[in-house]
Amino acid sequence: MLRFALAGVVLMHGVGHILFLGPALRVVDWAGQSSRSWLLTTPLGETAARGLASVVWAGTIVLFVAGVAGFLTDQSWWRTVTIGAAVLSAAGIVVYWDGLATSSAAAALLIDALILGALLLAHWPSTEVVGS
Repeated sequence: MLRFALAGVVLMHGVGHILFLGPALRVVDWAGQSSRSWLLTTPLGETAARGLASVVWAGTIVLFVAGVAGFLTDQSWWRTVTIGAAVLSAAGIVVYWDGLATSSAAAALLIDALILGALLLAHWPSTEVVGS
């Protein structure tokens, strides 16, 4: 039961990055969401910064979904992929903070920190609890 609960939380978090991807692709215009970067928009221009944001958010979604799939099928690589997803997500949030709704960005950053803390610092969940 714990295995499916953890998988569900991480999967929802990963797929939730659609909230950032939609505005980057200009398929939705949610209030408070854009792909403006305090770091990249001025030197790269809006189009390039938006394109990079699209790659970051799509990559984050793909990595989280792959990590959950690997977790559920006892693949040895799931931790590495999930850590990569959380690092990419956190980096994207920090770099694109200027154009993100504060509450959703802060919540996503907190979840990334919890995932990284669990996997890297606490080495949880243990293989005894969940397998690989």
